[in-house]
Amino acid sequence: MASTVAVRLAEQAGVTHLRLVYFRSPFFLGEEGVVLRAQRSVGGRRFQSITLKRDFLALGQRGSEPSFPCGACRRLLLDRVGRLVRRLHADLVVTGEVVGKGGLGVEELVNLDRAAGLAGRVLRPLSARLLPPTHATGKMGGSVFQALTAGDGLAGTLAALARELGLVPWEDDRECLLTDGGLVRRLRDVGSETPLTENLVQLLRFEHFYQLGREAQVVVARTAEEQTRLQPLFLPSDVRLYVQIPRSPLALVRAPWMAKSPDERAWIIAAAAERMAEAAGLPRAPAWVVRFRCELEAETHQMRLPIDGRPAPALILS
Repeated sequence: MASTVAVRLAEQAGVTHLRLVYFRSPFFLGEEGVVLRAQRSVGGRRFQSITLKRDFLALGQRGSEPSFPCGACRRLLLDRVGRLVRRLHADLVVTGEVVGKGGLGVEELVNLDRAAGLAGRVLRPLSARLLPPTHATGKMGGSVFQALTAGDGLAGTLAALARELGLVPWEDDRECLLTDGGLVRRLRDVGSETPLTENLVQLLRFEHFYQLGREAQVVVARTAEEQTRLQPLFLPSDVRLYVQIPRSPLALVRAPWMAKSPDERAWIIAAAAERMAEAAGLPRAPAWVVRFRCELEAETHQMRLPIDGRPAPALILS
Protein backbone atom coordinates (compact mmCIF):
# COMPACT_ATOMS: atom_id res chain seq x y z
CA MET A 1 0.00 0.00 0.00
CA ALA A 2 2.87 2.40 0.75
CA SER A 3 4.11 2.26 -2.85
CA THR A 4 0.63 2.91 -4.24
CA VAL A 5 0.13 5.90 -1.95
CA ALA A 6 3.59 7.20 -2.89
CA VAL A 7 2.75 6.97 -6.59
CA ARG A 8 -0.52 8.87 -6.09
CA LEU A 9 1.30 11.62 -4.15
CA ALA A 10 3.97 11.86 -6.84
CA GLU A 11 1.30 12.27 -9.51
CA GLN A 12 -0.40 15.00 -7.52
CA ALA A 13 2.96 16.76 -7.25
CA GLY A 14 3.28 16.77 -11.03
CA VAL A 15 5.28 13.65 -11.84
CA THR A 16 4.19 12.28 -15.23
CA HIS A 17 4.90 9.30 -17.49
CA LEU A 18 5.28 6.91 -14.59
CA ARG A 19 6.49 3.39 -15.25
CA LEU A 20 5.76 0.94 -12.42
CA VAL A 21 8.41 -1.68 -11.71
CA TYR A 22 7.93 -4.61 -9.32
CA PHE A 23 10.89 -6.73 -8.22
CA ARG A 24 10.28 -10.36 -7.27
CA SER A 25 12.33 -11.98 -4.53
CA PRO A 26 12.49 -15.49 -3.00
CA PHE A 27 12.35 -13.71 0.39
CA PHE A 28 8.87 -12.28 -0.32
CA LEU A 29 5.64 -14.12 0.44
CA GLY A 30 2.28 -13.16 -1.08
CA GLU A 31 3.80 -11.78 -4.26
CA GLU A 32 1.06 -12.92 -6.62
CA GLY A 33 -1.58 -10.91 -4.77
CA VAL A 34 0.61 -7.81 -4.90
CA VAL A 35 1.28 -8.20 -8.63
CA LEU A 36 -2.41 -8.73 -9.45
CA ARG A 37 -3.42 -5.67 -7.44
CA ALA A 38 -0.71 -3.59 -9.10
CA GLN A 39 -1.81 -4.70 -12.56
CA ARG A 40 -5.42 -3.75 -11.79
CA SER A 41 -4.44 -0.32 -10.50
CA VAL A 42 -1.92 0.78 -13.12
CA GLY A 43 -4.48 2.47 -15.34
CA GLY A 44 -2.62 3.89 -18.32
CA ARG A 45 0.79 3.44 -16.70
CA ARG A 46 3.22 0.85 -17.90
CA PHE A 47 3.83 -2.07 -15.51
CA GLN A 48 6.91 -4.29 -15.45
CA SER A 49 7.71 -7.24 -13.18
CA ILE A 50 11.38 -8.23 -12.82
CA THR A 51 12.66 -11.37 -11.08
CA LEU A 52 15.89 -10.95 -9.14
CA LYS A 53 16.15 -14.48 -7.73
CA ARG A 54 19.89 -14.89 -8.26
CA ASP A 55 20.69 -11.39 -6.98
CA PHE A 56 18.57 -11.80 -3.85
CA LEU A 57 19.96 -15.24 -3.06
CA ALA A 58 23.45 -13.75 -3.27
CA LEU A 59 22.44 -11.45 -0.39
CA GLY A 60 23.01 -14.39 1.94
CA GLN A 61 26.76 -13.98 1.35
CA ARG A 62 26.50 -10.49 2.87
CA GLY A 63 24.78 -11.61 6.06
CA SER A 64 27.65 -10.40 8.25
CA GLU A 65 27.44 -6.80 6.99
CA PRO A 66 26.06 -4.23 9.47
CA SER A 67 23.50 -3.05 6.89
CA PHE A 68 22.06 -6.55 6.46
CA PRO A 69 19.29 -7.23 5.71
CA CYS A 70 17.38 -4.04 4.86
CA GLY A 71 20.31 -1.87 3.80
CA ALA A 72 21.77 -4.62 1.59
CA CYS A 73 18.35 -5.28 0.05
CA ARG A 74 17.70 -1.59 -0.71
CA ARG A 75 21.18 -1.27 -2.22
CA LEU A 76 20.44 -4.20 -4.53
CA LEU A 77 17.11 -2.71 -5.61
CA LEU A 78 18.55 0.75 -6.19
CA ASP A 79 21.45 -0.70 -8.20
CA ARG A 80 18.98 -2.44 -10.51
CA VAL A 81 16.72 0.60 -10.70
CA GLY A 82 19.75 2.71 -11.55
CA ARG A 83 20.37 0.56 -14.63
CA LEU A 84 16.77 1.11 -15.74
CA VAL A 85 17.03 4.84 -15.13
CA ARG A 86 20.09 5.11 -17.33
CA ARG A 87 18.63 2.90 -20.06
CA LEU A 88 15.28 4.72 -20.13
CA HIS A 89 16.75 8.19 -19.53
CA ALA A 90 14.33 8.62 -16.62
CA ASP A 91 14.50 11.69 -14.39
CA LEU A 92 13.33 10.27 -11.06
CA VAL A 93 12.83 7.11 -9.07
CA VAL A 94 9.71 7.13 -6.86
CA THR A 95 9.58 4.68 -3.92
CA GLY A 96 7.27 4.03 -0.98
CA GLU A 97 10.12 3.98 1.54
CA VAL A 98 9.64 5.62 4.93
CA VAL A 99 12.45 7.09 7.00
CA GLY A 100 13.43 4.76 9.85
CA LYS A 101 11.95 1.58 8.41
CA GLY A 102 14.40 -1.31 8.52
CA GLY A 103 16.81 0.85 10.50
CA LEU A 104 17.41 3.14 7.51
CA GLY A 105 17.40 6.77 8.62
CA VAL A 106 17.95 9.91 6.58
CA GLU A 107 21.73 9.49 6.40
CA GLU A 108 21.52 5.82 5.40
CA LEU A 109 18.99 6.52 2.63
CA VAL A 110 21.05 9.39 1.23
CA ASN A 111 24.18 7.21 1.26
CA LEU A 112 22.33 4.39 -0.53
CA ASP A 113 21.22 6.79 -3.27
CA ARG A 114 24.76 8.05 -3.71
CA ALA A 115 26.25 4.55 -3.81
CA ALA A 116 23.79 3.56 -6.56
CA GLY A 117 24.62 6.64 -8.63
CA LEU A 118 21.16 8.10 -7.94
CA ALA A 119 22.03 11.05 -5.68
CA GLY A 120 19.23 13.60 -5.88
CA ARG A 121 17.12 11.38 -8.13
CA VAL A 122 15.16 9.27 -5.63
CA LEU A 123 11.84 10.75 -4.52
CA ARG A 124 10.28 9.28 -1.37
CA PRO A 125 6.93 11.14 -1.14
CA LEU A 126 5.97 9.60 2.22
CA SER A 127 9.04 11.08 3.94
CA ALA A 128 10.13 13.76 1.44
CA ARG A 129 9.88 16.61 3.96
CA LEU A 130 12.54 14.92 6.09
CA LEU A 131 14.96 14.28 3.23
CA PRO A 132 17.17 16.46 1.04
CA PRO A 133 15.34 17.76 -2.07
CA THR A 134 15.67 15.96 -5.38
CA HIS A 135 16.88 17.63 -8.57
CA ALA A 136 13.24 18.04 -9.63
CA THR A 137 11.72 19.18 -6.33
CA GLY A 138 11.57 22.84 -7.41
CA LYS A 139 9.42 21.90 -10.42
CA MET A 140 6.85 19.98 -8.35
CA GLY A 141 4.04 20.85 -6.00
CA GLY A 142 5.77 19.62 -2.90
CA SER A 143 2.95 20.57 -0.53
CA VAL A 144 1.49 17.08 -0.91
CA PHE A 145 4.65 15.42 0.36
CA GLN A 146 4.66 13.87 3.84
CA ALA A 147 7.00 13.56 6.82
CA LEU A 148 6.18 10.01 7.91
CA THR A 149 8.55 7.89 9.97
CA ALA A 150 8.48 4.23 10.91
CA GLY A 151 6.60 3.39 14.09
CA ASP A 152 3.59 1.66 15.57
CA GLY A 153 1.15 4.17 14.09
CA LEU A 154 2.46 4.03 10.53
CA ALA A 155 -0.13 1.56 9.20
CA GLY A 156 -3.03 3.64 10.49
CA THR A 157 -1.53 6.85 9.12
CA LEU A 158 -1.01 5.25 5.72
CA ALA A 159 -4.59 3.98 5.66
CA ALA A 160 -5.96 7.44 6.50
CA LEU A 161 -3.76 9.03 3.82
CA ALA A 162 -4.92 6.47 1.26
CA ARG A 163 -8.56 7.38 1.95
CA GLU A 164 -7.75 11.08 1.54
CA LEU A 165 -6.29 10.27 -1.88
CA GLY A 166 -9.37 8.32 -2.95
CA LEU A 167 -7.81 4.91 -2.45
CA VAL A 168 -9.37 1.99 -0.59
CA PRO A 169 -6.89 0.88 2.12
CA TRP A 170 -5.89 -2.76 2.26
CA GLU A 171 -3.61 -4.95 4.30
CA ASP A 172 -0.34 -5.66 2.57
CA ASP A 173 -0.33 -9.27 1.35
CA ARG A 174 3.41 -9.32 0.95
CA GLU A 175 5.63 -10.44 3.79
CA CYS A 176 9.42 -10.15 3.72
CA LEU A 177 11.06 -13.12 5.38
CA LEU A 178 14.08 -10.99 6.26
CA THR A 179 11.99 -9.03 8.76
CA ASP A 180 12.03 -12.19 10.92
CA GLY A 181 14.98 -11.77 13.29
CA GLY A 182 15.12 -15.51 13.96
CA LEU A 183 15.38 -16.33 10.27
CA VAL A 184 18.13 -13.72 9.79
CA ARG A 185 20.07 -15.23 12.71
CA ARG A 186 19.74 -18.71 11.21
CA LEU A 187 20.84 -17.39 7.83
CA ARG A 188 23.95 -15.89 9.40
CA ASP A 189 24.69 -19.22 11.11
CA VAL A 190 24.76 -20.96 7.73
CA GLY A 191 27.61 -18.77 6.53
CA SER A 192 28.86 -18.09 3.05
CA GLU A 193 30.26 -21.62 2.51
CA THR A 194 26.78 -22.98 1.80
CA PRO A 195 25.14 -21.66 -1.39
CA LEU A 196 21.77 -20.09 -0.68
CA THR A 197 18.92 -21.63 -2.70
CA GLU A 198 15.16 -21.19 -2.70
CA ASN A 199 14.88 -24.58 -1.00
CA LEU A 200 17.26 -23.50 1.76
CA VAL A 201 15.33 -20.24 2.23
CA GLN A 202 12.21 -22.31 2.95
CA LEU A 203 14.14 -24.49 5.41
CA LEU A 204 15.32 -21.37 7.24
CA ARG A 205 11.69 -20.54 8.00
CA PHE A 206 11.61 -23.43 10.48
CA GLU A 207 12.29 -22.38 14.05
CA HIS A 208 14.36 -25.50 14.70
CA PHE A 209 16.92 -25.14 11.94
CA TYR A 210 20.48 -25.85 13.06
CA GLN A 211 23.87 -25.59 11.42
CA LEU A 212 26.12 -28.55 12.22
CA GLY A 213 29.69 -27.48 11.71
CA ARG A 214 30.43 -25.70 8.44
CA GLU A 215 28.74 -28.05 5.97
CA ALA A 216 25.73 -29.80 7.48
CA GLN A 217 22.26 -28.66 8.49
CA VAL A 218 19.35 -30.25 10.30
CA VAL A 219 15.73 -29.10 10.38
CA VAL A 220 13.40 -30.51 13.03
CA ALA A 221 9.65 -30.57 12.45
CA ARG A 222 7.81 -31.26 15.69
CA THR A 223 4.13 -30.85 14.82
CA ALA A 224 2.01 -32.40 12.08
CA GLU A 225 1.70 -28.99 10.42
CA GLU A 226 5.48 -28.51 10.38
CA GLN A 227 6.02 -32.02 9.04
CA THR A 228 3.57 -31.36 6.20
CA ARG A 229 5.55 -28.23 5.30
CA LEU A 230 8.87 -30.08 5.52
CA GLN A 231 7.96 -33.10 3.37
CA PRO A 232 8.25 -31.43 -0.07
CA LEU A 233 11.60 -29.82 0.84
CA PHE A 234 13.57 -33.09 1.00
CA LEU A 235 16.18 -33.38 -1.75
CA PRO A 236 17.22 -36.81 -3.09
CA SER A 237 20.50 -36.70 -1.13
CA ASP A 238 18.90 -35.65 2.18
CA VAL A 239 18.55 -38.02 5.12
CA ARG A 240 15.21 -38.54 6.86
CA LEU A 241 15.56 -39.03 10.62
CA TYR A 242 12.93 -40.06 13.17
CA VAL A 243 12.29 -42.15 16.28
CA GLN A 244 10.02 -45.19 16.36
CA ILE A 245 7.48 -43.68 18.77
CA PRO A 246 3.96 -42.29 18.30
CA ARG A 247 3.96 -38.71 16.95
CA SER A 248 7.72 -38.81 16.43
CA PRO A 249 9.42 -35.61 15.35
CA LEU A 250 10.82 -35.62 11.83
CA ALA A 251 14.25 -34.28 10.92
CA LEU A 252 15.80 -33.45 7.58
CA VAL A 253 19.58 -33.80 7.58
CA ARG A 254 21.62 -32.28 4.75
CA ALA A 255 25.37 -32.67 4.20
CA PRO A 256 27.87 -33.41 1.41
CA TRP A 257 27.58 -37.10 2.20
CA MET A 258 29.76 -38.38 -0.66
CA ALA A 259 32.70 -36.37 0.65
CA LYS A 260 32.37 -37.86 4.15
CA SER A 261 33.78 -41.06 5.59
CA PRO A 262 31.40 -43.59 7.21
CA ASP A 263 32.45 -42.38 10.66
CA GLU A 264 31.84 -38.75 9.72
CA ARG A 265 28.39 -39.60 8.38
CA ALA A 266 27.54 -41.41 11.59
CA TRP A 267 28.64 -38.43 13.67
CA ILE A 268 26.53 -36.02 11.61
CA ILE A 269 23.46 -38.22 12.03
CA ALA A 270 24.18 -38.60 15.75
CA ALA A 271 24.53 -34.82 16.17
CA ALA A 272 21.30 -34.30 14.22
CA ALA A 273 19.53 -36.83 16.43
CA GLU A 274 20.63 -34.96 19.54
CA ARG A 275 19.28 -31.72 18.08
CA MET A 276 16.03 -33.47 17.29
CA ALA A 277 15.78 -34.81 20.83
CA GLU A 278 16.40 -31.37 22.33
CA ALA A 279 13.94 -29.59 20.03
CA ALA A 280 11.17 -32.14 20.55
CA GLY A 281 11.76 -32.61 24.27
CA LEU A 282 12.28 -36.36 23.96
CA PRO A 283 13.10 -38.16 27.23
CA ARG A 284 16.83 -38.65 27.77
CA ALA A 285 17.03 -42.41 28.14
CA PRO A 286 20.49 -43.96 28.68
CA ALA A 287 20.35 -45.16 25.09
CA TRP A 288 17.77 -44.84 22.37
CA VAL A 289 17.38 -45.87 18.76
CA VAL A 290 16.85 -43.54 15.82
CA ARG A 291 15.87 -44.55 12.32
CA PHE A 292 17.17 -42.88 9.20
CA ARG A 293 17.33 -43.34 5.47
CA CYS A 294 18.56 -41.41 2.48
CA GLU A 295 15.75 -40.25 0.20
CA LEU A 296 17.48 -42.03 -2.71
CA GLU A 297 17.37 -45.37 -0.90
CA ALA A 298 14.55 -47.69 0.10
CA GLU A 299 16.37 -49.23 3.06
CA THR A 300 15.96 -47.74 6.53
CA HIS A 301 18.90 -47.96 8.95
CA GLN A 302 18.95 -47.82 12.73
CA MET A 303 21.44 -46.29 15.12
CA ARG A 304 21.74 -46.79 18.85
CA LEU A 305 22.69 -43.41 20.21
CA PRO A 306 23.71 -43.11 23.86
CA ILE A 307 23.21 -39.50 24.88
CA ASP A 308 25.00 -39.34 28.24
CA GLY A 309 28.76 -39.29 27.92
CA ARG A 310 28.50 -39.04 24.11
CA PRO A 311 30.25 -42.34 23.26
CA ALA A 312 30.56 -43.25 19.60
CA PRO A 313 27.20 -43.94 17.93
CA ALA A 314 26.64 -47.55 16.99
CA LEU A 315 24.91 -48.66 13.81
CA ILE A 316 22.49 -51.54 14.33
CA LEU A 317 22.72 -54.16 11.62
CA SER A 318 19.40 -55.68 10.65
